[in-house]
Amino acid sequence: MKEFFQSVKFKIIICIFALVFGIMIYAAVAGDNIIFPRSLLETVSQPFVSLGKAVSDWTAETIDTLVNAQHYKSENEKLKEMLTDMYGELIDKEKTDAENEQYRSILGIAEQHTDYKWSPPCTVIARNASDVYGGFTIDRGSADGISLYDPVFTSVGLVGIVGEISEHYAIVKTILSPDVNVGVITAESKVVGVTENDAEYAADGKCLVSYVSKGGEIAEDDILLTSGSSVFPGNMMVGTVKAVFSDKNGLTKHAVIEPGEDVFKVTSVFVVTEFNGQDE
Repeated sequence: MKEFFQSVKFKIIICIFALVFGIMIYAAVAGDNIIFPRSLLETVSQPFVSLGKAVSDWTAETIDTLVNAQHYKSENEKLKEMLTDMYGELIDKEKTDAENEQYRSILGIAEQHTDYKWSPPCTVIARNASDVYGGFTIDRGSADGISLYDPVFTSVGLVGIVGEISEHYAIVKTILSPDVNVGVITAESKVVGVTENDAEYAADGKCLVSYVSKGGEIAEDDILLTSGSSVFPGNMMVGTVKAVFSDKNGLTKHAVIEPGEDVFKVTSVFVVTEFNGQDE
């Protein structure tokens, strides 16, 4: 600061002030006889007038902000509440629309299987990145009528079973898991088998079906359905045959199937909580 007062710039400013001040005094004394060009006076004084106006406006705004701060804060809070309510309504509408769409997609299956009781739509809320079998967590649990080992479906077909359960969420083990053994049957030839999975096939999103009789008529593109058991209701889509090969023992065959639903991409499911023959 001391250097500024000693600088040439400061001395020039002082000279300008002195010049303007002298002109003003001269104008006041000379009155109407002043012959100094007004335009020059206005030109010289214009920066100071502008500066004064800017300072005045800033001062007014600052005082207004300080005086009305509480009022502005109250208005901001009201606006935030309005935006929050609007956002919440939008989210609720989107969720309702999504649930309605899920209900419509499952309606055809429900009409064919009137003995089934379904959970509300379940949303996938978490995935275990280390689970090579595609297991995931849904936002429904025992409070929604879901029980351990209940089968899990989409409108496309079987996804898995409930492997763990709590009041408000459940962990699903998919049909790729070796812990999930599903009895299957071909839609046309009625050849039966059982899924017997491992990590190698799961990594490719496939299931392995074993215990298919050597003479069983099963081929690529055959559709496999659930054969029905105390855990899985019958005639539900499982997948499509992609390859068939003989077992080493020469007595049975295996079939590699692609599930009807990609368990790694599914975002919403339904749980069948009750059906005829369950737990028998």
